[in-house]
Amino acid sequence: MENSITWMLIADASKARLYAMHKARFMREQHPNNLSLIQDFTHQNSRKKNADLVTDKMGNYGPGSFTLPYVPKTHEAEVFAKELMNHLEGERKNGSSFRDIILVAPPEFMGHLHHQTPSSISKLITQKIEKDYTQDEGITLVNKLIKHF
Repeated sequence: MENSITWMLIADASKARLYAMHKARFMREQHPNNLSLIQDFTHQNSRKKNADLVTDKMGNYGPGSFTLPYVPKTHEAEVFAKELMNHLEGERKNGSSFRDIILVAPPEFMGHLHHQTPSSISKLITQKIEKDYTQDEGITLVNKLIKHF
């Protein structure tokens, strides 16, 4: 039988959950039991304030202003996005059984995920939902997700 498992990554800059599901069953039954949690991820540095992430390294002097060489929280979001994509790529290489991937993330973090997605994973992404559903669970999550199918 052909693999019909879809993985769904629901993420923001500091946390993520990876689920497995059968899309057809999920759409038909619309029940939280049809989302099987595979793994939780957290990235504590994304929760810190910029000031707590900055070292004593000097920034740059631009035309009339002092600027940091990068925005620390943006950098941490990129680091976490790369970590998540590396995990998916590792699972793909190890033969994990999933047919496709759905990404769910707020627009800004979706951009980070897109930037860090290897081509082998990009080919497996069938849907991108630009919403922040990281705080939702159970039937609330199901009711929000089902609107996108």
